[in-house]
Amino acid sequence: METQTKLNPKESLELIAKTIAKTKENFKYQSFYYLIWGWLVALASLFQFVLIEFTEFEMNYLPWPILMFLGAIITIIYSIRLGRVSQTETYLGNFIKHLWIVLGISFIFMLFISIKLEFWPAPGVLLLAGIGTMVSGLTMKFKPLIFGGIIFAIFSIVTLYFIGPEQLILNAIAIIFGYLIPGYLLKNSKK
Repeated sequence: METQTKLNPKESLELIAKTIAKTKENFKYQSFYYLIWGWLVALASLFQFVLIEFTEFEMNYLPWPILMFLGAIITIIYSIRLGRVSQTETYLGNFIKHLWIVLGISFIFMLFISIKLEFWPAPGVLLLAGIGTMVSGLTMKFKPLIFGGIIFAIFSIVTLYFIGPEQLILNAIAIIFGYLIPGYLLKNSKK
């Protein structure tokens, strides 16, 4: 049999304030994901560009699976540790987590589609990153992430006009402005 505890108005306001504070604190932890993936994707883009332009190495794509696998392992470990520290899950935090899981799977599908259709994946991947970043920014009410999502959308169009390794440089630039700068701003935010 359930017992219900009635809160007086002061206790209700304190509970609401604690929940809001916890939600904002959880959002600051989200900066880790933008920073780790921002750095890894930017580095993979730049490493592949260097391998294509300045070497004869045939497997120039290798930075991607290596760094993305590393990112997946780091993300899983961080998420498990964060889950142990923070016993509170919020609806917004859950929404953002599920959004990025679905987009992560979509990134992989986009890669296979681009390989099958023989086109560079940057436009589609940047568009997916833009959707996730903008929705996350809107959910968190954090303008730098909203602008980051807009930057990704713009770069997804710009990359259509470049075929080949130039897309890798544009991808790295988009990542810097779409993930890294907003990620550092989120990490250092006072909200």
